[in-house]
Amino acid sequence: MPASIYDIARSLNLSAMTVSRALNQNDKSYVSPETRRRVMQAARELGYTPNRNARALVTKRTNSISVWIDHLHSSVYAQIAEACRSQIQSAGYDVTICEMGWHFQEPSKYHRAEWAVDGVIAVDPPDEADLAEYLKLLPGKPSQRVNIGSGHAVVWSGDYVKVDLQKGTRAAVEHLIAQGCRRIAYAAPSWIDRPGLGNFDAFTDTMLANKLQPEYIPHGNWSLPGIRETTRSYIASNGAPDGIFCHYDEIAIASFRAIRDLNLNIPHDVMIIGCEGNEFMAYFDPPLSTIAMPVEEMCNHAWKLLQRRMLDPVAPSEVVTLSYEFQRRESSDRPESDRNAANPIQPER
Repeated sequence: MPASIYDIARSLNLSAMTVSRALNQNDKSYVSPETRRRVMQAARELGYTPNRNARALVTKRTNSISVWIDHLHSSVYAQIAEACRSQIQSAGYDVTICEMGWHFQEPSKYHRAEWAVDGVIAVDPPDEADLAEYLKLLPGKPSQRVNIGSGHAVVWSGDYVKVDLQKGTRAAVEHLIAQGCRRIAYAAPSWIDRPGLGNFDAFTDTMLANKLQPEYIPHGNWSLPGIRETTRSYIASNGAPDGIFCHYDEIAIASFRAIRDLNLNIPHDVMIIGCEGNEFMAYFDPPLSTIAMPVEEMCNHAWKLLQRRMLDPVAPSEVVTLSYEFQRRESSDRPESDRNAANPIQPER
């Protein structure tokens, strides 16, 4: 049978209450550092494992925070999860990372978190109606929640941190136009390749404002091999656009490979800009441009908002909007040789 706090108390001749307070690492004012050290050492030696449910019943809190995120096979989502984990654990809380699967399926099929927690950071969650139905099914309702992400397809309420990727989309398209691109395509998963969604509208409106016809490369299969094949097929049927703006960076990576498959040159034949800020984009040849989210800053703000909300549940809601960073690299800049060809040096008279 696992050791209990009573076993630790007997071994140290302490009260069970003192042992409980010593084991509660957020309750440091009641126990001396030396007593806490002795209790923690005895807990390790006796193989004590805390009973989360029992502790929650007594303290009315779990000392645990959950990060809800659609999936972790995206590099940027993995970076966000890691940044949140680091912030939360540094404050002495346990962290659970839950892959929710809410981007590509109905609410009834969302992953069900099994543990009650004190608060939630929800990364790019669905709209409030779907999320409210999900929250009703939790075993214990989280006391507080903060949303975080680009928020391009939903309307959120309460506390949230948002990155304005729509403004970044416009900046990317305007940059491609300034580099001389006239056929620019928006490459995105087919389920978000439609009017009414933030990046789609920002792309389309910017193209039309510049009197250019927008093109779209919808990806029904959003795996890397699927994106690669769809991009090759599109170019084979329509010719190569001279610029591609990708909804997220993995699309840019697979598109890069497809363009190379067709013996086209980047950026001479096709320029590419991704979106989100995948750290691997800088390591291609040529390096790939991207509209990046400030991940560390975003997660830092989210954790501060959640801590504030847990301390003061009735405080007014707070919204933080952060700017994108255009990481401009060689994949979206007109080569010097192209500029010279367009503007040949005139002989002296």
